[in-house]
Amino acid sequence: MSKFKKVRLRRSAAIASSLAAVLVLAACTSGGSDTAASAESTEPVKVGVLTDMTGAFGIVGKSNEAVAKFTINEINANGGVLGRQLEMVLADSATDAAIATQVANRLVNQDKVAVVVGGVASFTRVAVRDVIADKGNTIYIWPASYEGGECSTNVWNTGSAPNQQVDPTVEHLLAEGNKTFFLAGSDYLYPRNILARVRQVVEAGGGSIVGEEYVPLDMTDPSNLVSKVLAAKADVLFEVVVLPGTAPFIKGVVDGGYKGKIAGTLFDEGINPLIGAQAEGLIGVQDFYLSVEDPFTKSQVAKFNEQHPEAAGLFSATFNATAWYRSFYLWKAAVEKANSFDTAEVNKAMDSVSLEQSIGGPVSFEPGTKHVNLQMYLGESKADGSNVILKSLGSIKPLECK
Repeated sequence: MSKFKKVRLRRSAAIASSLAAVLVLAACTSGGSDTAASAESTEPVKVGVLTDMTGAFGIVGKSNEAVAKFTINEINANGGVLGRQLEMVLADSATDAAIATQVANRLVNQDKVAVVVGGVASFTRVAVRDVIADKGNTIYIWPASYEGGECSTNVWNTGSAPNQQVDPTVEHLLAEGNKTFFLAGSDYLYPRNILARVRQVVEAGGGSIVGEEYVPLDMTDPSNLVSKVLAAKADVLFEVVVLPGTAPFIKGVVDGGYKGKIAGTLFDEGINPLIGAQAEGLIGVQDFYLSVEDPFTKSQVAKFNEQHPEAAGLFSATFNATAWYRSFYLWKAAVEKANSFDTAEVNKAMDSVSLEQSIGGPVSFEPGTKHVNLQMYLGESKADGSNVILKSLGSIKPLECK
């Protein structure tokens, strides 16, 4: 072989070796924040907190922000996630779908967060889920009790599904001999779908719907709706009228002389003080009340109140405080199970993670549903704003996404 050919072969081998090294490196570093780079980095991991700090649901947003801070600080104090500290990036969705879309886009594309937790009203979730989870290829956790049906790619749900709240409430009322129901709600996705579930369970149980009315989201004068409720003389008023209309509506019905039961999905220590003495006797099912006796729950809520006096009285199921708390810990468990912050890997792990301890009780994702098994409680409101637990219902599976 000539000297020229030997040199050319050596050069070809060197080029091939270099090319192979480049391809291996590319394979190891592709796919965003995959295992090798993210697990070994010591830089903080940004997590997005999306909530309504202003607008109609501003009081809920203040609770959400405080619970997020509390949980993230607790995780950081115990070593973070895969040895990395979490850095909270707060975005105000302002109770406005257009603004929510803008700030969600910023969280994903400018702040480069590893996960987004948040949303108060369902119209926010619908507005931001594609920006975050689809186009942004980022894990999005919806931490709120809601109307069901959210099965999108990269979206996980940590609040109560309709069957977990509605079914046991209606079944309890029917068992007490109540047969006729009047349905009332604010005119948007959540109340309409919740009340559709109420209708389904009532009629399946032999009851009947004698009226159904919806009012604008910003309603403050409920007099017309109150008149219709009183005229119907139903055994049960099942209502999902949200803030700011909740208190004036219930006060109007009670003060107007309504004698039936009032039930809903939004009654607890967060809402009841706004209603006042007319909250006496309200019925509902939640994943948390302050009267839950679980030692871990009582200890954690006491710590929260001590660390966040500005949010005193705002740790409640109706403000989704428990769902916010469990969201960060379930995501943490999935990241650590996957040993990666990569979206695809975290998705695989998330489907089966669980927490033996969480505020309100143990929680786990029900495989194949993208929703959680939750400890649920049948509660009755008192005039002083508190709730008593009539019955601990145990863990209830979500009937979603199958």
